[in-house]
Amino acid sequence: MRPFQLLIKPVGDRCNLRCKYCFYSGTETLFQGHLDPERRPAETMTDDVLESMVREFLSYRLAQSIFCWQGGEPTLAGLDFFRRVVELQTRHGARGQVVGNAFQTNGVLIDRHWARLLAEYRFLVGLSLDGPRPIHEQMRGRSFDAAMRAAQLFAQFGVEFNILSVVSQSNAARGAEVYRWLVDHGFHNLQFIPCREVREDGSLTPESVTGAEFGDFLLRVFEEWWKDGVGRVSERNIDSALGYHLTGTPTMCSYQDRCSDYLMIERGGEVFPCDFFGQPEWLLGYLGERPMIEYIEDVREAKFGTLKSQAADACRDCEWWAMCHGGCPRDRAPDGKSHYCEGYQAFFAATATRLRQLAATINMR
Repeated sequence: MRPFQLLIKPVGDRCNLRCKYCFYSGTETLFQGHLDPERRPAETMTDDVLESMVREFLSYRLAQSIFCWQGGEPTLAGLDFFRRVVELQTRHGARGQVVGNAFQTNGVLIDRHWARLLAEYRFLVGLSLDGPRPIHEQMRGRSFDAAMRAAQLFAQFGVEFNILSVVSQSNAARGAEVYRWLVDHGFHNLQFIPCREVREDGSLTPESVTGAEFGDFLLRVFEEWWKDGVGRVSERNIDSALGYHLTGTPTMCSYQDRCSDYLMIERGGEVFPCDFFGQPEWLLGYLGERPMIEYIEDVREAKFGTLKSQAADACRDCEWWAMCHGGCPRDRAPDGKSHYCEGYQAFFAATATRLRQLAATINMR
């Protein structure tokens, strides 16, 4: 059985912030006539749905069973909800079974109780922080102090965490500055995520970045990363490119040769192929209607599993095809090219020689 992970939205799109660039905001319309009205869920995933999900997923006895808790803002489900999560995982997991939890948060509700729980059960946390206060609060409102307080608590209690930074018009031209500020504040595990939101008429929202802008941002980050020396800082785009030069396989989902290593579970038990495709037309069904393994196999074999291969013909002739495989299908233009194609090409070309040399050095050790 090929392994897969669960991306879980325990409170749907509910959030205590309304960030300007949030791609998930507004998906409550899923439950306003688009899906089965008899199944309209509660605001938070019920205990029945939660236990059914945990029990079935752990029954597959995968080498690693990973639950990724997202939102909206998952802390809105409450501490008791996540205490119940680990109780159920303990009950339904087998002795020696490896179970992991990932957790994305804006940090607003994080206090000592949250930090203690996340540390005790070894949750890997992604904390949203876009850079210094003026940059962060331009898109995320007055939440900078809360995010920094959460980071301090995570460090104090020993929570393993990454920084998730959205690259938008607030910081796209300031890659070196953002990277340096984060590293100087002790954040050494970074993920830079480009903002691309599309209006109904097909135009980009004002917050979105172009492919060229994202590529320039990554290049400026790379130059700072290179100065810092290998091993000091992890950034997922750079790590993926280095991974390709090391093994021939990029490590980021967006850059891999196929999708379908995830199922996204909404709060009412709705099953989707990915959190970027949580729309009515991509609804696979509901928990309990069919085994998860059938859903995941259907995803791999049906149209979603083939989306990666539907890139533009020109992409396959590109020198960098094997490093990005046309990027995430969500970001494809009607012609089949990625919105970020220009930026990807610039980033891969400018870093290839140094990363190849670094990979060769690592492989010789």
